[in-house]
Amino acid sequence: MQRVFRFYSDDLFIRATSVISTPVVKAMCEVQNTGPLATMALGRAVTGAVLMAAQLRDHQVVGLHFRGNGPLGSVYAEASYEGECRGWVDQPDAQVPLKDGRIDVAAGLGIGLLNVIRSQPFEKAPHIGTVELISSEIGDDIAYYLQQSHQIPSVTALGVILTPNGDVQVAGGVLIELMPGATEAVISALEESVASAKSLSSLLSEGRSPEELLKNYTGPIKMNQVEHPFEIKYSCRCSIDRVERSITMLGRDEVQKIVDDGVDAKVRCEFCGRTYVLEMTKLLEILAGFSQMN
Repeated sequence: MQRVFRFYSDDLFIRATSVISTPVVKAMCEVQNTGPLATMALGRAVTGAVLMAAQLRDHQVVGLHFRGNGPLGSVYAEASYEGECRGWVDQPDAQVPLKDGRIDVAAGLGIGLLNVIRSQPFEKAPHIGTVELISSEIGDDIAYYLQQSHQIPSVTALGVILTPNGDVQVAGGVLIELMPGATEAVISALEESVASAKSLSSLLSEGRSPEELLKNYTGPIKMNQVEHPFEIKYSCRCSIDRVERSITMLGRDEVQKIVDDGVDAKVRCEFCGRTYVLEMTKLLEILAGFSQMN
């Protein structure tokens, strides 16, 4: 079972989450048929959302909406405390030149804003915090949001490694947060460990565990694991039945216009990016249904 690992230091001044998110990132990118650039951006974003959500409470949800002026357009990732996650990217086929032989996520996303949407049960409206994208590399931008909006210094390391064919080989990440009241000794110890850490990508490529990913950044600092039993899974409530109902709600005249165009209707779920196709036979069946209602 793939799940998020949660940790706290003995003095409670440091809390952390780490995860190997390969299955959900792979499933999401396969559904949306993303190219290498979009796969890298979406994979980092959903991994970051999963890490943040694990520190929330029951049934709370966090959404990360990266809105840049680059060829990717917007990138959105959402995760719940219970491990359900989904996401999408505006332009799954976007491309930019490589930078030093690597996929340039920052150029793909461009200059823009990060909206962080926090929702909880029985709340009429979600809380939305907004910061500018300081690097457009996803991880740095999440850390900047935590610092600016919650005054929480953090280390946010997110990684996605692709196969030569551009598919997801492994994905994962670490989020370490310094809690209010942390002493200079605690801060210095963490900074020293982070400064000597290996790159996350190298650890992921070596097949390291979530515990080992965290240890890479915390070094000799003792971290205690806290149970977080929920499996992370790619999940969206959309379905072909929902799509058919939404088309029906357009009304007879609008459905007639779609039929008159003579092409199958393509409907893209705005939450997860999955595309559904309603063939002409189904559109005619929906149209006929209006006559039966009268």
